[in-house]
Amino acid sequence: MPTTDFSKGGPARTAHSDPFQAALHATLVEMPYNSATEYHRVHGQGDPDTRLGAACIYQTIDVARRAEALGSPPATLLQDERHVAAVFDDGGDIVVLDPYLLHLEPIRFPASEVERGSSSVEVRAAPVRHDAEGEERFARLSARYTARAGAYVIRLSYSRFSPVKNATVLSRHFSLRSSAEFAPDDFTRDMNALLTHPEQTSVSVRAVSPDLRTTTEAIVPLHGFAERDFRTDDIWLRSGQGAVLHGSDERAVDVWRQLETSLALDAATLSNHLLGAARIYRHIADPTRAVAPYSLDDE
Repeated sequence: MPTTDFSKGGPARTAHSDPFQAALHATLVEMPYNSATEYHRVHGQGDPDTRLGAACIYQTIDVARRAEALGSPPATLLQDERHVAAVFDDGGDIVVLDPYLLHLEPIRFPASEVERGSSSVEVRAAPVRHDAEGEERFARLSARYTARAGAYVIRLSYSRFSPVKNATVLSRHFSLRSSAEFAPDDFTRDMNALLTHPEQTSVSVRAVSPDLRTTTEAIVPLHGFAERDFRTDDIWLRSGQGAVLHGSDERAVDVWRQLETSLALDAATLSNHLLGAARIYRHIADPTRAVAPYSLDDE
């Protein structure tokens, strides 16, 4: 949920055979998803450490700038409610980048299929988990392009493997319409409404390992916020395999270590960041409005 200047330039241009994949991988590793940063940015003491990452819209802006700096065509940012993805016309091919959905390859709809008005693509995504037989199971991002009377819609469906269910389960779904271009000024007009949106049931940081195979998360649920004084006991972790652990659980030590390695920050800094955001939420949210429980079940 950006509040900064969208006109800033991206990184210096360098040559690469696939600017889309290079940009995607760089954003996944270097800009973790973080739903807590905007609380600090808007109501705290300025921009948090960039290593902590940023909200999903910042991730999309970052990947678009990186791709353009590496030689891609200009990006169009399309919005679905509070979510934004980058879409490129690459010589007739339509390419989509959406780091929040953790895909490891660019979504590319071939020009010939775009011309016919319909195209479907599925690519691998993070994390890689193991099934009951010990086999690797990648998450995946399925995408469908459909033309409609001079316009189009792109539907994105992210699924990941659940060791508990021993099956791949849909986790996120978005629809990008060509008519819904992202307008930063409109989007950020009422930041408090965004920060206290009913879908905001937690503040969290999710990091992708440097090898792009594992995700680790630290989470503070916001349910019951009006009666809580947020403390370290409110922090939960999700491992790469989808297990949810209390932050003080002995089994959480490895997850903390993975987060510290991915972020190049210590657990205390991360904890203070999340708890600070939760306290800001408590200060700005309507205390009479309930926040839905955040699921702490293993995936």
